[in-house]
Amino acid sequence: MQQIEIQVDRDGNVTVHVEGVKGEECIRITRTLEEALGSVTDRSFRAEFFEEQVLERTAEKVTKL
Repeated sequence: MQQIEIQVDRDGNVTVHVEGVKGEECIRITRTLEEALGSVTDRSFRAEFFEEQVLERTAEKVTKL
């Protein structure tokens, strides 16, 4: 499950934590938020960022009778 947590401190500094997202997808989903809030002064990544995102697809063969 993807989750984004946004914290604003008393000085107006914003911290964004993203969970449940791997790799560059993290940056993609926060880009609009970062652009709206101002410039990024620091960025750190959790171990999850360095994991590969695996897409799982399931296909079923359907036959007509």
